[in-house]
Amino acid sequence: MRVFAVTLLLGVLAVGLQLDGAAAAGNEIEAPLNPSKLALLPKECGVSKLGKTTNSTRSLAFEYPWIALVRYNKTRRAATCLGTLINRRYVLSVIGCMRKTKRDPDYVRLGEHSEATARDCNVLKDQKTGYELKDCTGPVLDIGIESIVSHPDFDQPMYTNDLALVRMAREVEYSDYIRPICLPTTPELRANIPRFMVMPAWELDMDAPNHYVGELQKYYVENIDLDTCQRQFEQVGFAPEFEDDRFCAQQLGPNYVCSRVPGAPIGTEVNIDGTLRHVEFAMAKFSPLNCTLRETVPMISMRITKYMKWITDNLEA
Repeated sequence: MRVFAVTLLLGVLAVGLQLDGAAAAGNEIEAPLNPSKLALLPKECGVSKLGKTTNSTRSLAFEYPWIALVRYNKTRRAATCLGTLINRRYVLSVIGCMRKTKRDPDYVRLGEHSEATARDCNVLKDQKTGYELKDCTGPVLDIGIESIVSHPDFDQPMYTNDLALVRMAREVEYSDYIRPICLPTTPELRANIPRFMVMPAWELDMDAPNHYVGELQKYYVENIDLDTCQRQFEQVGFAPEFEDDRFCAQQLGPNYVCSRVPGAPIGTEVNIDGTLRHVEFAMAKFSPLNCTLRETVPMISMRITKYMKWITDNLEA
């Protein structure tokens, strides 16, 4: 059954999702968004140089140009938070990850794929000559942080309302490997949350500050309903009360992320006016660190569709 689910998922991701009336778990329409604030989010978003994402578990350079890391210059604790670039000045992330260090992060890193290489490359084969060619990104971009807006109702024991808007010290110049993701800004996107999605993330080394392992990976997930999610947590001895701001992402394999990946985006490509655009519908928070449990117990995430008004209202030009 799991192999069938993964096969179905890969097919869906390969062709993109049409916005129709088919319901997925937790669909809803939020209050209208402020048009002047909404205008601060780019319409040209969610498209990578590679076009649609590949079906492998290993990501390619250029595939997720919106992935971001929120980092510290010096800290004794593991303190890397993930996030996404949403416009030229802002990264969307989680505040709970930052609060653990008891001080604000220092900078945002964009354009990363593998920490082991100064420039990340895809190796291509010329169909005519048979020679291998390299298509490489530029160097990573580290930008200082001007300010951070955290959700006023953030609750640390249960990490509810775990959202942060990180304003960078200057505008970002977009490129082939640094581009913004799309958010669910329209009523149609907020009313039709896809069932199958993907989460790009690094395995984080929780024993070493600011350290993530290897290349950016892809983890396929299924959006499951909150009742099923709660029952699965209760079966392993944890009984949280899930409200509709939560998003339960069941990992489908074939690989599973076993470390915390706070702020990792959960989304997929959606057909918007004839163009496949990658939309972020949720953001990872926590799940059991036991790798075996990861196969059956969902990852608890923040449902971005419930927070679009807060996100847009707190954007500044």
